[in-house]
Amino acid sequence: MVKLVDIPDLGSGAARHGGSSPSTRTTFIYLLNKDEFFMATVTRENIGLLNDKLTVSLSKDDYLPAFEKSLKEYSKRANIPGFRKGMVPAGLIKKMYGSSLFTDEVLRSIDRELVKYLETEKVDIFAQPLPDELNLRQLDVNSPTDYHFSFEIGLKPDFKLADLGKTKTTRYKVKVTDEMINSEIARLQNRYGNMKDEDTVTTEENVLNVTFSEVDENGNNLPDGITKDNSLLVKYFAQNIRQDLMSKAKNDFIIIKLKTGFEDKEREWIMGDLGLGKDDEASADKNFKVLITKIGLLEKRELNEDFFKQLYPNGDVTSEADFRNKVSEEIQVHWDGQARHQLQHQAYHDYWITPN
Repeated sequence: MVKLVDIPDLGSGAARHGGSSPSTRTTFIYLLNKDEFFMATVTRENIGLLNDKLTVSLSKDDYLPAFEKSLKEYSKRANIPGFRKGMVPAGLIKKMYGSSLFTDEVLRSIDRELVKYLETEKVDIFAQPLPDELNLRQLDVNSPTDYHFSFEIGLKPDFKLADLGKTKTTRYKVKVTDEMINSEIARLQNRYGNMKDEDTVTTEENVLNVTFSEVDENGNNLPDGITKDNSLLVKYFAQNIRQDLMSKAKNDFIIIKLKTGFEDKEREWIMGDLGLGKDDEASADKNFKVLITKIGLLEKRELNEDFFKQLYPNGDVTSEADFRNKVSEEIQVHWDGQARHQLQHQAYHDYWITPN
């Protein structure tokens, strides 16, 4: 039988004097076993917003019978030299294994009563109860006594979802254009293109492997300055720097100031790669020697059957027309997914978080 009893505590007195607080509210006692008041109890106390403390109290009678039963069962199974199987004295088993069996049985009893309470009282909690200073050293097989273990629980708040049945939402349909298809095809051609070595810089599409070395205003390396390898396109530099790079060869270098050597967007990620704050004006004013260690040029992949087969091994793309249709379908799938996410975002923020 389960019984829920209100008992007065500090909260009752506080209420009589005009108020209460989370730490002085009524505590509920959960009693188990209809005939014995002293048997296992679970007390519940509110300790904060959506935060309660459960204290499980065990008397010796809650766990000792089960512990003694465990000793007897273990003695029947134990293989100890000098004794026939099943004939090992319970006293010897208690001396050898009693401490661990005792701890297991106490913890098993605590867990059983805690779970029973949560299920009976239908307490809706997040995750699992958290032990509050679980001190297992207090468990002494040679001196069994009453034990008290506390757990904190997080309570789920009551809430109600808005009824979306009558709400008006907008689902967008993105139309795939030729420009979008051409841009994606160019991206794929670059991604699967071949890099070939070049002797000199001839175009803004050249890829440069470079080493950034921090220098002073006279171009001398700073002893504790930054040194970092990088790879970037010529077109990432500012327009005037691009002109200076033309005809440069391997092992040539230029001196630049970060704030004038790159456009804003490129400068941000360059500074980040160098370990500098992108909004730090002093860092943007630093001088760097940019040493060219390798010059490359990316050759775009040709639109041929080999390329189509690499991208679509099942063989359903054999011509440029098929390829464009396939790319168009993939772009459409992408934007349809974005539209679904936008619809969910709209419903969540417009009707659940801030309902009309």
